[in-house]
Amino acid sequence: MTATTTKPVRETAPAKLATRPEVRRERTRRIGREVGTLAVNVYERGVADVVAFEKDAAKVAPYPWVKEALTTSAGLIEDVGAAYVRTARQILK
Repeated sequence: MTATTTKPVRETAPAKLATRPEVRRERTRRIGREVGTLAVNVYERGVADVVAFEKDAAKVAPYPWVKEALTTSAGLIEDVGAAYVRTARQILK
């Protein structure tokens, strides 16, 4: 004789309450600001690393014109990067 087994009926989870669009919008904005802030922080660190590299390279450069070019480039990158970071942080507020 063959025995048949039946699976117990699974109960379905109750449907999630629909979130209001305002709540979802605020959550999306918050996440966007967090991601934006993270991106600006990474960019700022990258600029600082490039500037430090160029300044170190200027210290060991054998020719004065190379030292001057690297120092000027580092200063320009630092100034432009700082302006970009400042503006980005104001926008993310």
